[in-house]
Amino acid sequence: MDISDPDGFHVMTLIKKLELEYGHLIRFRMVSTVPSCVGGCQEEVRLLTMIKAMELQGKRHAMRFLRHLHINDAFTKDASNDADLWEIARSYAGYGLDIDELAADMQSNQLLSALAVDHQILKDWEIESLPAMTFVTRDEALKIEGVYPYDVYQSVMSELLGYVPNRQTGWNVEKVLRHYDASTITELAFILELDKPVIERELKKLSLQQRCRPVPGCSGQAWATQK
Repeated sequence: MDISDPDGFHVMTLIKKLELEYGHLIRFRMVSTVPSCVGGCQEEVRLLTMIKAMELQGKRHAMRFLRHLHINDAFTKDASNDADLWEIARSYAGYGLDIDELAADMQSNQLLSALAVDHQILKDWEIESLPAMTFVTRDEALKIEGVYPYDVYQSVMSELLGYVPNRQTGWNVEKVLRHYDASTITELAFILELDKPVIERELKKLSLQQRCRPVPGCSGQAWATQK
């Protein structure tokens, strides 16, 4: 995923749905980069550095951070400056993120090694356009560049596994919000395969029951679990 391209974040909705329905069978590894940067991309490079440093404390921290940027359209709001990134990072201290360790990791050789590994992965897979997904089994692998309808990814998994995998069902609006902390109405509609008005009615009901709340600054388009 190219973190310097806001459109690259759209693939995260696909990943959310795949993870919810097939997370019992597959594991995800995120490789972030800024390949379109030739110069003058200091903000994007700082962001990539912070993401990789978070991964050193656990990939869940980096994914939560990226989901926050995606939900809040950080790039379109030009909110990816250093002060804002650290403010967002500090808000996740309650989830177990060590801010002092994060600052130290951003200057460490371990971080440089992690960035080098991601660069080598992109090179080995001969990735020419982003976003891209690679599906890997013990015997086979398949690369998909670009974003396609959801059933394409289901077909790829079936082909590689040699059978149609069972989907984890039973998800609803509240369960998805609790699993990911927050989601947009568009994401919820895609993941649950429901119309947006249905999602909006369910969110309103949960809000009246004080079980969810709108994310500040998102004009009611993103919702989170009630803390």
